[in-house]
Amino acid sequence: MSVLMLKSILTTVVLIVAMGQSISGLRLRGHFKRLPLPLRGLRTWHRLSGDAALLLTVSVAFICVTHLPYGAYSLRVPLHAALGTLAAAVMLAKVLIARRFRTYLRRVTVLGAVVWFAVLGCFSASALWYYLLVW
Repeated sequence: MSVLMLKSILTTVVLIVAMGQSISGLRLRGHFKRLPLPLRGLRTWHRLSGDAALLLTVSVAFICVTHLPYGAYSLRVPLHAALGTLAAAVMLAKVLIARRFRTYLRRVTVLGAVVWFAVLGCFSASALWYYLLVW
């Protein structure tokens, strides 16, 4: 398995987890009331899967920085790097707000939307590009 394939698979997993995070976060906030998700274990699942998404995002960033060569690239690569950095930074901010600075919890929904679009853009600029290139 190549490094690019591993990175693309991990990025796809982060995207899937981010979709689950979005749905569970909206359900916890009172939206999607008709969605049959029990609230009892949803908060714990949301927190643990968020930690997993942050860990996977940092792992993908580590792979990018240490295993891929530097060089002159198209606009796709700096866009991918910027969106990946934004996603990781905002995920970390969400974790810090949820655990240490709870007075700012009302802003977490906006940060979640920023993370979702950053992960989606990063996926489109990296993993989707790789999948379309290989297949």
